[in-house]
Amino acid sequence: MPEEVTAAVIKRAQSGDTTALTDLYEHYKSDVYRYLYYRVGRPQLAEDLTTEVFIRVMEHLPRYQPRRVPFRAWLLQIARNLAIDHARKLAVRHHVDLDEDMAADLDGPETAVARTLTTEHLQHALHRLTADQCDVVILRFVAEMPIKEVAETLRKSESAVKALQARGLEALQQILTPQRVTHDS
Repeated sequence: MPEEVTAAVIKRAQSGDTTALTDLYEHYKSDVYRYLYYRVGRPQLAEDLTTEVFIRVMEHLPRYQPRRVPFRAWLLQIARNLAIDHARKLAVRHHVDLDEDMAADLDGPETAVARTLTTEHLQHALHRLTADQCDVVILRFVAEMPIKEVAETLRKSESAVKALQARGLEALQQILTPQRVTHDS
């Protein structure tokens, strides 16, 4: 959705137009979900948190001001805060959730296993980064946000985002590159 269209839809939603609010939800829910999925690592939890993001959007949309930060950046700030809150709650509770990926996959078992292994490997690698590096990598490469928008979302300078991205990608390369062992006789 182009920025000028988004601004018009936001104004309509702020004035109570439920169709406009639905349009915003439909356009941005996949960005929010992808970000949360890679942050929390579980599809059902990411769906629940995505719903919570849009509940908060409905509550706070009347006070949203586009001059401060782009709408998508604002949404992902909300998502990031919810992911952080969720992680804090888990740390306090010390519990383990059951696996929520028990649904049958229509692609067949080989494809499902390969996709699961790739996703799990990436999620494991992302969780080995610092929280800021993880956020930058997810926002840049999963949400496909430009540096400026990532900086606005994380409330950091563009140079800080670039540095976090470089360090995060370097760390990911080290984590994801298999160690090669050679045996000399």
